[in-house]
Amino acid sequence: MDEITEKQDPKYSFSDYWPSIGIVGAIFSLITFVGGLFFGYQQINSEPSGSFLSPFMISSGVLCLVSSIAGLIAVWHFTREVSPVLKLGQGAVIGFLTGAVIVVVSVLLSELWILLVDPEYNEKMLESVIANFEAMDMPQSTKDDMIDAMAESIESQQSIFRQIFIGIPITGLINLVTALIGVAIFAEKKQNDF
Repeated sequence: MDEITEKQDPKYSFSDYWPSIGIVGAIFSLITFVGGLFFGYQQINSEPSGSFLSPFMISSGVLCLVSSIAGLIAVWHFTREVSPVLKLGQGAVIGFLTGAVIVVVSVLLSELWILLVDPEYNEKMLESVIANFEAMDMPQSTKDDMIDAMAESIESQQSIFRQIFIGIPITGLINLVTALIGVAIFAEKKQNDF
């Protein structure tokens, strides 16, 4: 009887979740880090076009969409490697923690890049974005407001703790939702016995 109950309602320890969370989180943090560098250097090396669709603007949406499927992939990995039986709450934990791993690892990689490889990266990025805003065809007061807002945004991102404090809830919640979708798709469904 206990064996049947255990098959239908398995109890997992926290260590059962970590391989899926760690592997998928590390892969997606590398993807977002490399993608961020790619789009960042595209922005730095591009001529100011005056367009809202600059590489800097496009990268935010693209990288958010790419990292949002990590929760779904982590649930898929868990159902293939640990157990096909998974509840929604367990999937939610996997998704949120996968998002947290993505944020922490990608922020640390970014800080290491700026510290060891290109210490002037943020300044070059800010100059490039400001040059793009100045090339836009709009009133000077609007340009000044946009430039001030962008400069404040980039300067505020220089704090590791601020990036982590804002990034974990946002990325974690997005991946929590995709993990719930992953549970609905990949987890074994309970059979109702009548």
